[in-house]
Amino acid sequence: MNMQDNSSTPVTRSALRRTSVGIVAAALLAGGALSACKNPTETGSAPRPTASPVSGKPSASTSVSPVASASASASASPSKSASTSTKPPAPGGNGGGVPPTYTVAGYPAAHNTGYPQGLAGDTRKKVTLTPYTGPMTITVAGTVIDGKDINGHIEIKAKNVTIRNSRIRVANVQAVTSTDDNANLRIEDTEIDGQLKDASTGGIALIGRTGFTLLRVNAHGSGDILRIDGRGTVQDSWLHDPGGTGSAQHNDVIQSTNAVYIRILHNRLENQHTQTSCILLKADIGSISDVIVDSNLMNGGGYSFYWYDANYKITNGKVTNNKFMRQSGGGFWPKGGYYGTQAFQASQLPSWSNNTWNDSGQQINM
Repeated sequence: MNMQDNSSTPVTRSALRRTSVGIVAAALLAGGALSACKNPTETGSAPRPTASPVSGKPSASTSVSPVASASASASASPSKSASTSTKPPAPGGNGGGVPPTYTVAGYPAAHNTGYPQGLAGDTRKKVTLTPYTGPMTITVAGTVIDGKDINGHIEIKAKNVTIRNSRIRVANVQAVTSTDDNANLRIEDTEIDGQLKDASTGGIALIGRTGFTLLRVNAHGSGDILRIDGRGTVQDSWLHDPGGTGSAQHNDVIQSTNAVYIRILHNRLENQHTQTSCILLKADIGSISDVIVDSNLMNGGGYSFYWYDANYKITNGKVTNNKFMRQSGGGFWPKGGYYGTQAFQASQLPSWSNNTWNDSGQQINM
């Protein structure tokens, strides 16, 4: 990992169990070979007004059940007690701190994601939500849920379901669960709110695990935000402010531990904590392949982007045209993530091109 700027196929998916795997935090591409990069213990967080600070070590939390979450850990440093934390630096100077609420031109934000509320700059037609009184388990193919205020977990057991122009709020459970690779679930123009009530250790992903497309989704407020294990696309969405009630969660905005098709396209991804990631792709439960990560804005985490082999291999990926925020441009940390922009530990690295600092346009090399 050499940055020019130094300022800083069905997949078998059985019930996943929490696995703690101690591994090196980052692998650098040096002299044509991968070498380990030693990092400080990743603890602490940079608080945001909308999320309680939490601390812990990097991980890929493995959320399967809508009620509870297991975790497969991708530690970037030796384990350390959650009670030992690094105090987040104050705004300004050399630290992280609290950037203001902001909109980055050309990227998703409050006014163009979630259900249309008539905010300034929103070109979508305003929606007035009405209470959802339908079934929480969807078994009828082609069901459309439109303009609804939903409280509780939605289980998808049918194909071609659409949820749009709606809000889903949950407390300590997954918001939407789809387990069929071919479900063809679509969630559009919808807000998904975990209300910062996730009490799990590993982090409950608000949306998971497979067979879905997300468009213009605003999701926030759970230990993890999105899980793609199988097939998934997320585009033009704002996924941000992971968090919960505990102090030992491993927060990821998007993560995968086994997949055959991943598309992460033009999203704004933000993690105010010093662990774990905006995107963590770690082949714990099965292999990961056919990955495109393109034109996203990433801000925060321990490293903003992880690409890791584990029990299996991750292969066939393209990481292109992404921008990384740092403190000098309004982000959380001087190096993008607390330790840097990207961490690699894999026998096959992704194609990496035109990934830059958002504030300067300077290239970030692998």
